[in-house]
Amino acid sequence: MTNTTKHTTTSKKQDTPQSFSFGWEVEKRNVFYESKVLGTQKVSNLIPNRFALVRDDNDKWLSTVSDRYTPFYNRRFERIVNSYMELGSTNPMIQEFNGGGRLSVQLKNVGIETEALTGQIMSDTGINIDDAHKGYITMINGHDKRTPWMFGLTIVRIVCKNTYTMALKDLKDGNALYAGKHLKSSEIDWVTMENSIVSASKTMKDYMFAIEQMKNSVWRKEDNQKFFMDAFGMKGSGKSKYGKRLEGLMWNFDITYNKYATQFGSDNKYTAFNAVTHIVDHDASEKQQERGWAEIGRGRAIKERAFELLSA
Repeated sequence: MTNTTKHTTTSKKQDTPQSFSFGWEVEKRNVFYESKVLGTQKVSNLIPNRFALVRDDNDKWLSTVSDRYTPFYNRRFERIVNSYMELGSTNPMIQEFNGGGRLSVQLKNVGIETEALTGQIMSDTGINIDDAHKGYITMINGHDKRTPWMFGLTIVRIVCKNTYTMALKDLKDGNALYAGKHLKSSEIDWVTMENSIVSASKTMKDYMFAIEQMKNSVWRKEDNQKFFMDAFGMKGSGKSKYGKRLEGLMWNFDITYNKYATQFGSDNKYTAFNAVTHIVDHDASEKQQERGWAEIGRGRAIKERAFELLSA
């Protein structure tokens, strides 16, 4: 069976991204057998606790399942893909195998907004995936009774059955952020996944809107020192509740600010915000980096405080 490849594209001229869809859904239908009555006439009899999984676009049978089987509908991954597309992701890559019995959709994990959303999802799940496996946002599902539904990151681009199997193994080996079986008990896993991703997407859209507002807001360099002290939690005496080492960072702030002002070509709030994030991310000590202070520790709190101050 050859696989089917589809691409959904978006036009850069559109203000709203084109909505993504698989174009078909799966249905759980009753199964019957025939028995003879009155000679050549036949009657259909319902087979209890057995159902056929069928495509709704061409009535193709995909598998026969029990009453315990709960389909993971295609539209569920559509919601996730559209959450990414609303932040600028494009060209979702669909693959279908065995007539739709196995399928996948992938997005390149590139771009500031896309990577930020993926990072937020990873933070919500508490699962850390190494950079080598962050190439593709990968969603896998099956209507064949055997394949689970999974969402995660893989290095593999799915183009054939072999790469589908490789990506599935990649997710099973620890690179899945969410996964579940086709059972009623896994429905809570799906609800958790959807709520987390949709919420993170909305948060990211609000964040990017605030960033655009910063870019359009003029900033006075004379306010740098007060802003730095407020963002880093430093009092008027120059003493910081985060340790003496940060006192010296004030001297680096103006230099870093000037660098970004030259890069962006203007003095605005976004320039000031980048100066803070640069210092937190790049001037942290080795011990602070090992403890992840820029992502989950005090460094992150400093960046969040700077963001709040500038977007107020």
